[in-house]
Amino acid sequence: MNYQRRVILMCALAVGLLAPSAFGSVIQATDDPIGPPQDAVVKLFGAGLGNLDSYGSGTLISAEGHVLTIWNHLINTGYLTAVTADGTRYEVDVVGTSRDFDIAILRLKAEEGTQFPHISLDNSTDASIGQTVYAFSNMFHVATGAEPVSVVHGVIAQRVSIEAGLGRWSLPYRDPVYLIDAVINNSGAGGGLLTTSSGVPVGLIGREIQLRATGTWVNYAIPLTELAPVVNQLIAGESVDNTDSATEPVSLSDRELTARFGITLLPVVVERTPCYIDTVIPGSLADEVDLRAGDLIVLLEDDVVQSVADFRRLIASRRPGQPVDIVVQRDQQLVTVRLRIP
Repeated sequence: MNYQRRVILMCALAVGLLAPSAFGSVIQATDDPIGPPQDAVVKLFGAGLGNLDSYGSGTLISAEGHVLTIWNHLINTGYLTAVTADGTRYEVDVVGTSRDFDIAILRLKAEEGTQFPHISLDNSTDASIGQTVYAFSNMFHVATGAEPVSVVHGVIAQRVSIEAGLGRWSLPYRDPVYLIDAVINNSGAGGGLLTTSSGVPVGLIGREIQLRATGTWVNYAIPLTELAPVVNQLIAGESVDNTDSATEPVSLSDRELTARFGITLLPVVVERTPCYIDTVIPGSLADEVDLRAGDLIVLLEDDVVQSVADFRRLIASRRPGQPVDIVVQRDQQLVTVRLRIP
């Protein structure tokens, strides 16, 4: 047993043992009370830029390799890989996403018949205020290969709805979340697992955000009991977000994008068509700032661009004369360009 796991084990023994029975059938009984949940958390690696991390966390939720994580820029770059507890690296497919719940479902590309250690969402439960919890994640990129992910010990401080975000982005999830009295929402921790001291899964660790009212960094997790039915729908290929057209904001048409910016985007063939630039008109505004055909637009300021429709809405919300930073994926790298809204 390496030093890191030995220290974690000693801390866990002082508080309470994690029960392997709370996890999926692939995870076997072990004398290491920290091992089972660590084995169910994968390390995610993708593209990052500036304050955008190139790493993250995800939680295995099925023996077939389905992974539950948060929906952030890593999911949209197209070069995402996952590393399991044994150090094996897998490419991933995006199975489904939900803007309203801020989650994404991935699936590891493994050989047929491969079985993964995982938690069972059917065994998740609601935690109570004052209950001891453990947070498992790849915070700060501590683990890269077969190293165990990090563990933080804390207590459920409250279950309450919050208004929070980062920059222009606001957390869309409006139901109550668990607030934790420990710092669990670190860089790369989003998508990690929250369990009770007896090993029962209770929450998905959220992203780094600040409360709107005070600007205070908030440590929270979304209850798995709320996510379980949503996850099942996404795996089944169903849509879970509110798509009421009456509430949809104004968006720019193809003609307006071409006339004002000098770009055309990939034709919309499915609801979530990726926002690839199809053509750039020579001498146009887009050409002047070095946007190129084939670029995949992934961010507009702090807003994640998941589709052509997203970009049309976001660019329409900016006022004329306002400078905006657009992050594109180009040749497996993230590139930022700044343009002024005409």
